[in-house]
Amino acid sequence: MISEHEFISNIISKYTKNTNDDVYYDGKLLYKIDGFQLSYSFNFMTFYDLGWKAVISSVSDIISRGGIPKTFLVSIGIPKDKISKLEELVQGVSDAIDYYAGVYAGGDLNSSDGSGWIDVSITGEAICYKPPKIGEDGLLLITSPIGYTSLVFLSYLNSWSIKLPEKAKGKIRHPIVNRQLPEFIKNYCNEIYYSTDVSDGLLISLYNIMERSGKGIRIYNFPIADEVMEISKEYSISLMDLMKYGGEEFETIFIIKKSQADKIIDELENLGYNPIIFGEIISERKIVYKDKKVEKSGWDNFLGWF
Repeated sequence: MISEHEFISNIISKYTKNTNDDVYYDGKLLYKIDGFQLSYSFNFMTFYDLGWKAVISSVSDIISRGGIPKTFLVSIGIPKDKISKLEELVQGVSDAIDYYAGVYAGGDLNSSDGSGWIDVSITGEAICYKPPKIGEDGLLLITSPIGYTSLVFLSYLNSWSIKLPEKAKGKIRHPIVNRQLPEFIKNYCNEIYYSTDVSDGLLISLYNIMERSGKGIRIYNFPIADEVMEISKEYSISLMDLMKYGGEEFETIFIIKKSQADKIIDELENLGYNPIIFGEIISERKIVYKDKKVEKSGWDNFLGWF
């Protein structure tokens, strides 16, 4: 079976102007649409949570690519047995848009077979959009450690046998992208080579960077939170399983100029982040960790976990 990413690269690329980025840039504005089935939920989530999360899924891409989210359009397909939950879903959407001072301009509402779905489209103001032209002195920085959502997905796949910290549930239920991040990106635009979010998982994001830039990456250490590592040891979860079953944490990867690293780290810490330098750019087009090639893995909407 063809993967989602292969279909985009091999088929959709024949018909669209943009297949090699998370967003479309027209010289002034950024455009993004993202969505999911309403069945992509867990027993500790509400329809309000799903509405909020759907907005953040698109907001994360706009902000991480150097934009300010402005105008939102939302399309919903709802099955008849879930119509009583529709206003709760829309309330989550509305509150998330308000949180980012955006305009909820409307959208489309449909009936749906199955579980239903939601798509959020954003037009954003481009303040520091960067094409994938990355210098050889580039360092990879992530805004904060990850791994909490990996625990949720792994616990789900193992009949909830892994005890989850509340922070892990919170990352899934009510993700947030710092509202001050666009101003940081604007102020440090000249020190940033490239930026992207990690909503699809760290390894997929790193492979996207490699494919877009033509450069390789050497990983120093995977930026996993200490609490997650402790739980992983308790349940014998491997580092690569944490990578494979990750995603939806909506942190941002920056590729920054090496000479500016200390200044950027200090500024991100002032915004409440716990930034980590976890790798560097290399000329050879591959991703390596401890001198071994790291294979691409994560979630694909056609294949599932691969």
